[in-house]
Amino acid sequence: MNRWQGVLDTMIRERRGALVGYAYLLAGDRPTAEDLVHDAIIRTFTRARRLDDPRSAEAYVRRTIATQFLNGRRSRAVARAKQHLLVERDAPPADQTAGENAEVTRALGLLTRRQRACVVLRHFEDLSTEETAERLGISPGSVKRYLHDALAVLREELRGLDDSDEREDAGVRVVAPRGVRR
Repeated sequence: MNRWQGVLDTMIRERRGALVGYAYLLAGDRPTAEDLVHDAIIRTFTRARRLDDPRSAEAYVRRTIATQFLNGRRSRAVARAKQHLLVERDAPPADQTAGENAEVTRALGLLTRRQRACVVLRHFEDLSTEETAERLGISPGSVKRYLHDALAVLREELRGLDDSDEREDAGVRVVAPRGVRR
């Protein structure tokens, strides 16, 4: 077995669910997310590069997912031509917890592709503004502008989602008016 095949097997077994969850945040629906992940894995592992560990391979795959999403390219022809590289596996359920809230997903769907990519990379991937800019090939100022516009839309769309912030701490119920930091 080639070294890259072991990396591929490990990454698919251990990180496929997280990759689908990431793509789901971008695409907004499971079938498209699955396609993005599938195509990104194929593109990543058919290019000549050193992929010595699943972590670095996952980083390449995530970058490819974001690029494909932004470009709108989900070439099924490439996937079909190289299908033999992937072995169908019983995968654990996708890690979609961040995207399962229907209102958040709906609100993300209202954003432009660039706005959505900036929000997902900055707030769900926890990248810095500079890292987000580098990943998307745009300036940090553009990232800030996309985020500003996107957060204005999200704030408006999700305004009624939760009018108070409630949590239980050691049996004490804490209720803070919306917008008040604890």
